[in-house]
Amino acid sequence: MSQSPLRITFIGRYTEGTTGIVRSIFMGLLELGHTVQEINVGTRTSLLYNPNRRMGGNGPVYVRLELIREELRAFKPDLIICCAGGLTFVSRDMAELKRLAPVWGITLSDPDVFPTISVYAHEFSYHTTNSQLAYRRYLNRGFNNIGFMPFAVDSRFFVPRPPNPNYQCDVAIVGHARPDRVPLAKRLQAKFGAVLYGRNWPGGKGPVHGEEWFQAVYSTKCLISFPKTGAGYTNVKVGVFEAAATGRLMLVPYFEEIKRYFDYDREIVGFSNEQELFEKLSYYLRHEDERNRIAEAARMRCALEHTWAKRLSPFIERAANSSANRFRAKHREDMGNQ
Repeated sequence: MSQSPLRITFIGRYTEGTTGIVRSIFMGLLELGHTVQEINVGTRTSLLYNPNRRMGGNGPVYVRLELIREELRAFKPDLIICCAGGLTFVSRDMAELKRLAPVWGITLSDPDVFPTISVYAHEFSYHTTNSQLAYRRYLNRGFNNIGFMPFAVDSRFFVPRPPNPNYQCDVAIVGHARPDRVPLAKRLQAKFGAVLYGRNWPGGKGPVHGEEWFQAVYSTKCLISFPKTGAGYTNVKVGVFEAAATGRLMLVPYFEEIKRYFDYDREIVGFSNEQELFEKLSYYLRHEDERNRIAEAARMRCALEHTWAKRLSPFIERAANSSANRFRAKHREDMGNQ
């Protein structure tokens, strides 16, 4: 770790369990050697005030400073993180907190949640989005505290598990059902015996979290990614990085943005339509050596470039000594190097 360890207050909730993105970011902070004060608002729900009943990463969902003020003062953080879920503080509390330490707001559900988060994102010392589209929109609106932070994984995802007979399959989908996904998923079930993990799949296995997630993913050969968000945007999903870290062959529709992270045909397999997907699945299920070569190349690149320890480190370094304007200038410089 290039910078000295910091004292970081991490405020979040683990909606998707211990293998979800928020928990994975928390683990990344620990891997970097920081001292982390964990405030889990999922178990301490009295800390939240949600006047507009926002969900799905939308905000504002306010954290009640009066209930954690003494904890924060005793801990003396160098940095405070509001991690996803629309979490923020009312304006007067945010101003008070920023006198204690910089406050970093992390959004993980853009561009879908941009309309609600952009209303108050300027109040953070700085704020990061997972979406290039949302990042450009912030800049176009004149925000000067915005950074772009893509998804990643923590080190747990690279630890191999032997295939579990209870989960073994050739093809799996790990993600929640949506109307546009169901017809293709049904045909994948019929032709390849695909196993569906997540909420609301007809004939699915239900969600998997924690060790069960690892057992399920390490027991399949191929994983299918759906890059469309709930609002219909095409976006790089965290599942691509998770699949890569576990050494599973990932099949992803062709789209430009993902080329920043993985190369088609060398590290992931692309497809333009259902027929091409089925043909490539059939081919790679028959050709194990080629399948494993591509999956291993993705795993190696993920380990080198796409871990939370690597993603978080430059942002945390700025937290200690940069103003919002310097943060923006440095980040825009970095964008050309990613």
